[in-house]
Amino acid sequence: MASVLCLLMSLVGGSSLILRGEPSGREVGREVGSNVRDAALQTGIEVGEYGGKSEFQSSYADSLASEELVLMNPAVSQVIRQANGLAGSLMERDLLCKRRWKAKCPDGWSAMGDQCAAPASYGGACRTMQSFVGKSVAEKQQLAEECEAPWPCDDCADGRDYSQLCPEGWSDDGRGFCKAPVDFQTKCATTYDFARMDVAEKEELAETCGFNWKCNVACEQDYGASCPDTWEEVPLNPGLCLAPVKYSGTCGFSVNTTRMTNKQKGAFAKKCAVLFPCLGAAAAAAAAAAAERSEGMMPDGPVGPNGRILSVLRVPATAPSEETSMVTVPRDIAKMFLVPSGPLLA
Repeated sequence: MASVLCLLMSLVGGSSLILRGEPSGREVGREVGSNVRDAALQTGIEVGEYGGKSEFQSSYADSLASEELVLMNPAVSQVIRQANGLAGSLMERDLLCKRRWKAKCPDGWSAMGDQCAAPASYGGACRTMQSFVGKSVAEKQQLAEECEAPWPCDDCADGRDYSQLCPEGWSDDGRGFCKAPVDFQTKCATTYDFARMDVAEKEELAETCGFNWKCNVACEQDYGASCPDTWEEVPLNPGLCLAPVKYSGTCGFSVNTTRMTNKQKGAFAKKCAVLFPCLGAAAAAAAAAAAERSEGMMPDGPVGPNGRILSVLRVPATAPSEETSMVTVPRDIAKMFLVPSGPLLA
C-alpha cells in the first residue's frame, strides 16, 4: 500500500499533470486511477520476475526526490518551521494574574547567588535548592505546575514574603490562625489557617479576597554575624555553625567562621547558597556611610621605605647598600613610627 501511495504522489507530480494546465477534477481522477493501475501492474510483474525487486518502483522513487521542489511549496515549509518554533514557547494563559517570568526564583523562594531556596513551609515534590537560570517561560510554567512553585505576580519584582504567617495588616491570634482587621471588607472569611497552605493556595486566596503579603525587599546581609541565617552556633564552640536538617546546598553541614573576614563570608554564602541575617535599615545605612567615609583614608601601620604601610617596621641593619639586609623591629617600638590615619593631603 505504501508503494502504491508513493507512486500515486509521483504520478500526480509528474509532467503529464503539470503540462495539461488545469484539468477538471473528473479528468484528474480518471488519469490518476489509470496511472495507479498501470503502475501497480508493472510493479507486480517486475517483483515476480526479479525476486522481489522492481526497477520501475526505484526509478519513480528517484523521480520523486528529483521533483521535490515541484511537490513541496517552500513557503509552506517556512510556515511549518515557524509554527514548530512558536510551539516551544507557547504557554497557557494564567487567569489569576500576570506573572513576572523574568524573576530569578518562584514566588516566596529566596535567591542565593544563582540558586533559589524554597521557603520552610514548602511541601512540593521538587528539590528545595535549585537553579532556574536559562529556563524558558514554557519551562518555568511547567516547573511551576510540577513543583507547586508558581512564579510571582507582576506587582512585586522579587515576589512576596511568605515567611510571615499572616498577610499584611492581619494578626496572629496565638493559635496559628490569622484574623483580618476589624474594618476589612471582603466576600471571603476573616479567619484562616495559612500555615497549612502552600504558596499557590495563598496566591489564589489573596488575589480572590483582596489581601496580600508584603513584597520582598533587597536584603543587605550582615556578615558580622557568626553564622548564616537558620544555622545554629555551637554554644561551647563559638564560631562553629551547624546547618539545619533541610539544608540542601553543595557544602558541608558545618563551618567555622571564626577566622573568616566579611568578604570571605560573602564568598562562602554565594558558593554554598546560604544567607546571613539581614541588616536592619538603620544598620545598613550606617555600614554604607562607614564604607563611604573610609574611601581615600590611609590604613593604620608603619610606613616602609617604599611608602607602603607595613605590619611591622623594617629598617636597615647596616649602612645602606645595593642589597641592604633588613631586621624586624618589635611592634611596641614600631608604634613610635606610626603615621596617623586620615585622608592624604597635598
